[in-house]
Amino acid sequence: MGLLSKKRIAGLFVTAVLAAGVYFFTASGPGQEKTPPPPAAARPVKYMTIARRESGGERIFPGKIVASQKVNLSFRVSGQVIELPSVKGVFVEKGTLLARLDPRDFRVQLANAQSDLGNAKAQLSAMKAGARKEEVAMLSAKTESARAQMTDAMTTMERVEKLYKAGGFSRAEYDKARTSYQVARSAYQSATQELAKARSGARTEDVSAMEFTIQGIEGRVTAAENALRDTELRAPFSGVIIDRYVDNNQSIQKDQSIVSLQDLQSLEVSISVSERLVAMTGKTDYGPVSARFSAIPEKRFPLVYKEASASADPQTQTYPVTFSLEKPEEITVLPGMTVDVIVSGLGHSADIPLEVPSEAVFAKEGTEHYVWKIVGSDSLTVSAVPVSVGGFREDMAEIRGDLGPGDRIVTAGASFLLEGDPVTLYTGPRR
Repeated sequence: MGLLSKKRIAGLFVTAVLAAGVYFFTASGPGQEKTPPPPAAARPVKYMTIARRESGGERIFPGKIVASQKVNLSFRVSGQVIELPSVKGVFVEKGTLLARLDPRDFRVQLANAQSDLGNAKAQLSAMKAGARKEEVAMLSAKTESARAQMTDAMTTMERVEKLYKAGGFSRAEYDKARTSYQVARSAYQSATQELAKARSGARTEDVSAMEFTIQGIEGRVTAAENALRDTELRAPFSGVIIDRYVDNNQSIQKDQSIVSLQDLQSLEVSISVSERLVAMTGKTDYGPVSARFSAIPEKRFPLVYKEASASADPQTQTYPVTFSLEKPEEITVLPGMTVDVIVSGLGHSADIPLEVPSEAVFAKEGTEHYVWKIVGSDSLTVSAVPVSVGGFREDMAEIRGDLGPGDRIVTAGASFLLEGDPVTLYTGPRR
């Protein structure tokens, strides 16, 4: 490369450096303003509008339909199932046979107990009435015979005794005669007692003992009758068989679940009430209450207060409250379905907390909670409003704060926003 070319390259390099320096000086000089950053894009947000609440405070609670009666039925005795007409999903009337056990062993037990009872009662009757005339006659004859034998034995003994003392009989012969007399005398005494008992009847203590024996046998008969009756399982109320747990010809144990029965004619609705609301209104002070189903939201069905639990759920710290619902004719309602429970008359609206999605509540620092309030008309932004949280229930939170009817708050993504961020209202489905 020639000397001229090297000089030309060096000149171009110096020129480029000078041009860059001039540009930098003019761009950063005191008279030159910086280019402002582009405005932040508005973020679409889900929101809810706080509804106007009339004086008297109407609130909506999520509820669940439950059957007023639901039982798992079982036998009180063990045995083999020989009949099982129960069909899952079928309505049965009260008293309908649901299952039957083999009754043969239970019939034998009942027959044995009844036989023992009959024998005991016959013995008691004989004891109270005394012996029959022919029996008394036989015992009288037996007594006379025993007395004659005793008299004869006594005469023989006296004769042998005299001869023994005179040396005519040995000691052994005398002892034999005396023993014969003693045996005859004992037989006579026994016959005399039997005759007296036959004529006067049994002793009072013997009669009492037999009466107690009969009472025990009667208890056995009653137990055997109940056991035989318990081989049949019948519906205690009208309802629908919702499940069956055994098969026919299966051997089962007592208290083992056989079928599950629900009463679908009498329904109940259960809701959970926060401890704050319970403290404010009392457990039963709910005013008019109605149910609303999503299938026909325009119609309300009246509810009647039934009961409230006195203890809170340890997980949610809410109190279960139950209402009775007359079965609607316009819609099929089954246990487990969800329903909106609308409660009126809860006091002044200012005393009632707002219920918002729990995602709408966020914390900045410490334990302080906020919600984003959407402000503005044409250009919308968010502003943090401090709130106090009364409690959480499922995915909802109860709050109090400087919020009123018509205010709009962000219900999702609160942690991604900053004070004054521009937003647009999400036009999709709102929660």
